[in-house]
Amino acid sequence: MESYPPSDDDGTMNSEVDYRIYWGLRTLPFDNVPDPRFYVPCSQHDAAHRWLSYGIQTGKGMLLLTGDIGCGKTLLSRRLIVGLSPERYDVALVANPALSPSELLDEVLSQFGLGLVQSKAGRLQTLNERLEMNAQRGISSVLVVDEAQVIESVKGFEELRLLTNFQLNDRFLLTVVLIGQPELRHRVAGIPQLNQRIAVRAHLGPFTAEETRSYIMARMGAATHRTDVFTKEAVAVIYEQSKGIGRLINALCDQCLFAGAIEHVSQIDDRLVQRVEQVI
Repeated sequence: MESYPPSDDDGTMNSEVDYRIYWGLRTLPFDNVPDPRFYVPCSQHDAAHRWLSYGIQTGKGMLLLTGDIGCGKTLLSRRLIVGLSPERYDVALVANPALSPSELLDEVLSQFGLGLVQSKAGRLQTLNERLEMNAQRGISSVLVVDEAQVIESVKGFEELRLLTNFQLNDRFLLTVVLIGQPELRHRVAGIPQLNQRIAVRAHLGPFTAEETRSYIMARMGAATHRTDVFTKEAVAVIYEQSKGIGRLINALCDQCLFAGAIEHVSQIDDRLVQRVEQVI
């Protein structure tokens, strides 16, 4: 590399220097936040996105997306939401549904921008009026429930199922997208009346070795002009250590970039990855 950031007398990197400067990063490429800019296409994520988009566009009522921990469910959901034009879709996102059934219904109204109503009948009437108004304007209503496996009780799931009873003669007035960890599938399967409402199902697993390579290169490419920072040997070790789980890939790559800046290397190789992996 042409230049390095200032270092202390012992040769270590000055703690006040952001390591983004060292690698020439416009932003942090491996932050574990669901930023749609860092969505990386791969076969299983693209397939899940297509199915969910299809379910929303055709108003299928209830959709289910599950995935292993750290495999990109939330990022996929945010990309899905960002892709829904506000001129055609009215979208509400419940990010923390660990609530009582009554609180969950209140949160749904809140996320649709509706005021709270004292009675349950009043809440449902208020929501129904919003959904009907959207339909009259040619706008589809979508409710996305992330981390749905933490819904407290069967009654909470029942409240969501009943929301799909808002219908016209030829279509649902609301599409509900349930997103969660694999246990969500088992919880849904244990509620037959809910399970039968699921029209579209998708699941995300870990990346393959090739997808891991593409993932790392694409995220680096979104943050800097350099896509050769991680050697192919380094990527192989990262895949081995992370088992292809996106969240673990992010953590390991981020630590490697920091360690690489401290050590003043021009590339991240397999030996550096192994050293980092031993201390995190």
